[in-house]
Amino acid sequence: MNQTAELIPSLVAETIQIFQKQFGSPPEIVTSAPGRVEILGNHTDYNGGTVVGAGIGQRLEIGCSLRDDNAIHLHSTDTCQTSLESYASDELSEWCRYPLGVFDELRMLGKTNSERGFNLCVNSDVPVGAGLSSSAALEMATALALTQLYAEDEGEFAMADLVRISHRAENRYVGIPCGLLDQTVVGYAKADSMIILDASTSRHSVLPTDGEASLVIFRSHISHDLAHSSYDSRHEECRQALMGLSRVIPGIRHLAHLDPIDIKAYDVVLDEKLARRARHVVEEQRRVGAFLKALNEGDHGAAGELMTASHESSRTLFENSTPELDFLVQQLNAKENVFGARLSGAGWGGAVVALVDKAFSEKEAEEVIDSYEEFFDIRPRWWHSEMCEGVRVDSRA
Repeated sequence: MNQTAELIPSLVAETIQIFQKQFGSPPEIVTSAPGRVEILGNHTDYNGGTVVGAGIGQRLEIGCSLRDDNAIHLHSTDTCQTSLESYASDELSEWCRYPLGVFDELRMLGKTNSERGFNLCVNSDVPVGAGLSSSAALEMATALALTQLYAEDEGEFAMADLVRISHRAENRYVGIPCGLLDQTVVGYAKADSMIILDASTSRHSVLPTDGEASLVIFRSHISHDLAHSSYDSRHEECRQALMGLSRVIPGIRHLAHLDPIDIKAYDVVLDEKLARRARHVVEEQRRVGAFLKALNEGDHGAAGELMTASHESSRTLFENSTPELDFLVQQLNAKENVFGARLSGAGWGGAVVALVDKAFSEKEAEEVIDSYEEFFDIRPRWWHSEMCEGVRVDSRA
């Protein structure tokens, strides 16, 4: 199930073929972006904390060309047709909001042609609804394609610009108040490396892996959909917790910057639910620091234990897990070659990521899958997750 290097050219060729069949000519540009896996730092990014993620082998391809008229045609599982005048008001498929949100951001910046629309097709093997950020991959690949096509100077847009444009599109146009993790990892991902984001400064760093451990992803059969989950309510609960604590701890700007002792000392100003949310964020931030220290010391056992502790906190304090995710984590942690496992992404469905020894076998993975199928009467997918590079141009006409 891995996305290997040999498969990438065939995916590009397939994208060009799909585009030509749909629009009658090959695309001017083909860009691609990986899905991302969140390794540790659950809901810390919009709370000013640190998050660890990586690009995965599965990629989303975009074929794109400018038009000679003002129409906008988008093609994926269905086809949406709109125009420069009506794209913000037309009733279109939900997936169309992601590329149109990117276009809208570019238009507000004055970086698009006022008379030329575009054709765009999507070809992806990033699982949708698995919490692996197919939406950020779509945004970032679209941002790279459109900036390349509309910009007079190809070097005008730095990666930081593409990240900001895509993040604003999801916050403002799509309406999901997500943090910067997804777009940052999709943009800056490197092969065989983890990306560490300090959300309070928007700065990132790259941590190469040592090859002694790898990541395995198990997708539950429960689809992850931020637009229809409790994500907004958790975001608001964290904001309320910060406001409540700021009355007794002056000057605090980010929930993740507090110490666990602050929560113990001052959680009396919060109701019980807000105190649990704050405790999860603050303790998760400390887990990220300990996780990075363990990886730098080559202690994969300690790193895995922190991932499992993160899942338990998500389950009990942040309440964004599901029975299916809990089952996968429990089954994985029972395997000899698994260091630790946790839900990946926002939760409420999606996937579990496990840090495993290089001796972890397909037999062990299939045993987990067999147990899941026996319990839930459905067989989920799993795959070893290569850590791959971020958004890029794959082909130009």
